[in-house]
Amino acid sequence: MDTEPNKKDESGQNVVFMDTTLIQRAMEGLQKSKEEFQSLLERSELDDASAWYDLAVRFAEGDGTELDTKQALHWMERAAEQEDPRALDVMGRWYQAGYGVDEDPGRAVEYFSRAAEQGYPPAVCDLGLAYENGYGVESDKVRAAELYAQAAEQDYAPAVCNMAVCYLNGIGVEEDPERALELLHQGAESNFARSQSILGSLYRDGRSVEQDSAKAIRWIRLAADQRHPPAICDLGLAYEQGDGVEQDAARAVELYRQAAELGHAPAQCNLGYCYLTGLGTAQDSGSAAKWFRLAAAQGYPRALRLLGCMLQDGNGMEKDEVKAAQLFTQAAERDYPPAVCDLGLCYETGSGVVKDDEKAARLYRRASDAGYAPAMCNLAVCYLNGIGVEENLSAALEWLQKAAGQNLARAQSILGDFHRDGRGVDTDPALAVELYTKAAEQGHAPAQCSLGLCYEMGTGVPEDAPAAVMWYTRSAEQGHAPAQCNLAVCYLNGIGVERDDAKAVEWLEKAAEQDFPRAVNLLGNCLRDGRGAEADASQAVSLYRRAAQRGVPAAMSSLGLCYEMGQGVERNLEAAADWYAKAAEQDYAPGMCNLAVCYLNGLGVDKDPVRAVEWLEKAAAQDFSRAQSILGSCYQDGDGVEPNEGKAFDLFFLAADGGYPPAMCSLGLCYEMGRGVAVDKAEAVEWYTKAARLGDESAACNLGYCYLTGIGTEKDPVRAVEWLTQAMEGGSLRATSLLANCYKQGSGVKKDEARAVELLTQAADRGYASAQCNLGLCYEMGQGVAVDKARAVKLYSQAAQQGNDTAQCNLGYCYLTGIGTGKDLAKAVLWLERAAEQGSSRALDLLGDCYKDGTGVKKDQEKAKEYYRRAAALGNQDSIATLKKLDEAPGPQKKSFLSKLFGK
Repeated sequence: MDTEPNKKDESGQNVVFMDTTLIQRAMEGLQKSKEEFQSLLERSELDDASAWYDLAVRFAEGDGTELDTKQALHWMERAAEQEDPRALDVMGRWYQAGYGVDEDPGRAVEYFSRAAEQGYPPAVCDLGLAYENGYGVESDKVRAAELYAQAAEQDYAPAVCNMAVCYLNGIGVEEDPERALELLHQGAESNFARSQSILGSLYRDGRSVEQDSAKAIRWIRLAADQRHPPAICDLGLAYEQGDGVEQDAARAVELYRQAAELGHAPAQCNLGYCYLTGLGTAQDSGSAAKWFRLAAAQGYPRALRLLGCMLQDGNGMEKDEVKAAQLFTQAAERDYPPAVCDLGLCYETGSGVVKDDEKAARLYRRASDAGYAPAMCNLAVCYLNGIGVEENLSAALEWLQKAAGQNLARAQSILGDFHRDGRGVDTDPALAVELYTKAAEQGHAPAQCSLGLCYEMGTGVPEDAPAAVMWYTRSAEQGHAPAQCNLAVCYLNGIGVERDDAKAVEWLEKAAEQDFPRAVNLLGNCLRDGRGAEADASQAVSLYRRAAQRGVPAAMSSLGLCYEMGQGVERNLEAAADWYAKAAEQDYAPGMCNLAVCYLNGLGVDKDPVRAVEWLEKAAAQDFSRAQSILGSCYQDGDGVEPNEGKAFDLFFLAADGGYPPAMCSLGLCYEMGRGVAVDKAEAVEWYTKAARLGDESAACNLGYCYLTGIGTEKDPVRAVEWLTQAMEGGSLRATSLLANCYKQGSGVKKDEARAVELLTQAADRGYASAQCNLGLCYEMGQGVAVDKARAVKLYSQAAQQGNDTAQCNLGYCYLTGIGTGKDLAKAVLWLERAAEQGSSRALDLLGDCYKDGTGVKKDQEKAKEYYRRAAALGNQDSIATLKKLDEAPGPQKKSFLSKLFGK
């Protein structure tokens, strides 16, 4: 309801009756009007100002005759010349409105003054209105109030109402709500519609009186029954909001339409808004624009602003940011705070105007000073980020608190961030949750997302994954990309909801459509791994590149991995290292770690263990477990750093404590071998078990070997086979080779030499030296496969070239004896020496024989004894026996090489 300073009423008052009884009465009235009009024409011949006035009114209204503005003006001027106060007042109004004459506020005041001098209440009131609005005369609120009071003393209802508004708002008089109420009741009880309407609005809003919806509706309805447009509009608002009446949006639309058709701008605007949002009627942007334009043509600021919003968004019309800014400007010139704020946003973003941050901040401040909460929030963000003003955290907080105090959801949400993060205030997660909840319950999507995160992480509230999913879902359904992404992660990992990769991909796609970088990256992961969608490595690369270009370090690292592995893109180690470096430069621990591995192994960069260690230390400082584990290996092996098994153990422990399975496996090996810690084989088994249960194939293999050999636990070949099988299925070639031996020997599983050969072939084909060596032995001896000594030599050679000492020894023996190849004593000695250098007792024993007998080398009994002693020290029984014989009966000893074939 309009309780603002009094304004001239320019709305029409035409009513269309459809009742047949009323139509009949109207016909009868029309006949009577014609008769009365003829009588007036006859009286006009007399010098009768009253008759001239009545005749003018008939011409003006088309009552009993055709509407004729010229005739109306002619007779009204004649009556005014006779100083008829009614005619003078009407002439004033016509000059004020430009009815039949050019609009002339000054002439209007002259006419009002002449009538007012005669004490004519309507003219006195109209003159007061001119003084109040400064229309045709210099504004003088005090004089206006005096004139209203004069007219009110004569019980002139409009003046009584205007006087009440003066007391209500302190216009020309001291504010006096009680006196205002008295006058409004006086006017309302005399059935003056505007007084009834204003009184109803006061009861509705609880302004100057205790809030009472029932009384509000009673007075508003009485005014609406008199076709008072503002009251009809207010009654529509009551039905829209269910305030004092049962909520009925369709009825609200009917009432808005009634008032709108009477030319009431607020109702036209409300009706347009109903069409815009589909409230109580079908959504219709075209109809919305139509009604907004009608209200805007009357200068109604809200309509100007909403029409501007439609143009800015291209909603139902062609997008036109320039025109939108012009409409915001028009509304802002009428001091409409929302439009002032919108105009500020235009200047901040350069939408329809030249970007001007300082002007934006000034406009936000202007709207903020008017109490408009969204502007307060925008101004706070300006202070927060130094947009158009000096950065000022305390000022930002002050404005956020003011806006949040008005229950503005966005401000509550941002303020929640401050309290969650301890930015400018003490960290208070519980208060953050309280603020997020207030905003979330208003449907603010970012707050719903933040609240979901609090429930997921247990920040300021007990951890509650289903509640997190609920809030993420509410936010995601509003199109909030971060929530869509978080919800997808919940579906991917089964957090608070059943795991559903397909749903996860659906939400990631929605967020990615909004170019939300994290979602783009995660969608790349899904397509790379075939989770929730068909695997598509090239599309994954495209998504990683898109996210990487938006500055997502995880995507940079993933893109680097694609280049390193040749997944979805041609393998390019230099490009891989480059992307890892970009991620590392953003302090992204996985990127640092991957870059370090490149420096360790010379992948796409020159090998540089020292630089590798530098990057590993940076990543490890962020508690990145993989980096801690790899750094532990560097300290253990002295790679890029001085060897330090104690430091290595500590790093493995940190990484294992962080849940990293490979580190658990390495820690188990430390306990098994006594590296950096006292030997504790039982503890080793515990760590192998932890890692194996988490799917680490190396740990599963080690655990299987422990059960196979009784290291740190009772021998249990059956369990050994179980763990070795798990490790093999995880890709462990060592486990495949060990499992083959189990089948070959029937340990923990039914003996099956053919299956053993099958498994050894799998591992050998993938280059596993031990399997190549063992498979070679199968071909040499015909175990599980037909004898093929040449094939055996080939396999021994493959393994030997990889440094496998057993294969080197076997290959040397083949060259020594001509098994599967021609004899070549020089090559035999060469391979036996290589095996001996690695501590092969069998190779040492065979070399002893060579020097003793002068086979492939110059005969040398002392050197032969040296080799025998070294082999004997390693427990080689043949060498021990040979040395004993040499000591008992010196002289040449001939030992069958065949007897040594499988010896150590």
